[in-house]
Amino acid sequence: MTEVILLSFLLPFFWAYYFIKKDCHPEPWYSLLFAFLLGIFSALLSIFFEGILENLHIVDSLTLKFLLYSFIEEFFKFLVIFLLIFPLKVFDEPIDAIIYMSVSALGFAFIENVLYILKTEAEFSSYLVLFLRFLAPNFLHVLASSIIGFGFAYYMKKRIFLFVPLSLFFATILHFIHNYFIIRLEAQGYLLIVPILWGVFAIFISELGLVSDKNELGISKLKPYEEL
Repeated sequence: MTEVILLSFLLPFFWAYYFIKKDCHPEPWYSLLFAFLLGIFSALLSIFFEGILENLHIVDSLTLKFLLYSFIEEFFKFLVIFLLIFPLKVFDEPIDAIIYMSVSALGFAFIENVLYILKTEAEFSSYLVLFLRFLAPNFLHVLASSIIGFGFAYYMKKRIFLFVPLSLFFATILHFIHNYFIIRLEAQGYLLIVPILWGVFAIFISELGLVSDKNELGISKLKPYEEL
């Protein structure tokens, strides 16, 4: 079981590591750990509010439920970082928004992996579940959160706040498409969603230059909350 729990962390870390290495001025380990723990907290918040929504029975449409759950998860992943990481002095470059959002998603994916594994009895099935989650759900969480981080980073550079809600909207739609394919189509859904995620990822990394400037520091001096 220990090996499975370790893999629950290491597999999603593979996706987050790519964005961490894109930072020319690495973040301190303690702030990354804090973001990881906040990601776990955001997962627990999401589970709590999704449970409330489920118990109220106010949403009958499965499609609408997928959409609301997707928004809840992306919103809380962003909210905890926005409130507790972005005001800190370590947040000093636009690309840091992507770094901290991706690490937060790592924490979210980790706890989600653990919860799924606890529902899986056979050891072989546990490894299979983790591999499938590595291909799609783990990748989805890190990618969607990084897109939100990109929107905030772009806002920091251009001072256009519209990019923040737009990035949250796009991340929610991507999350919704993922959930719809995986839950409704099961195994076939993985064949459809993985190419979509990679396509979005390819577009995303091609645009990273818009927010990553090797010569730019001191973004914190711009007071990221001054226009919010």
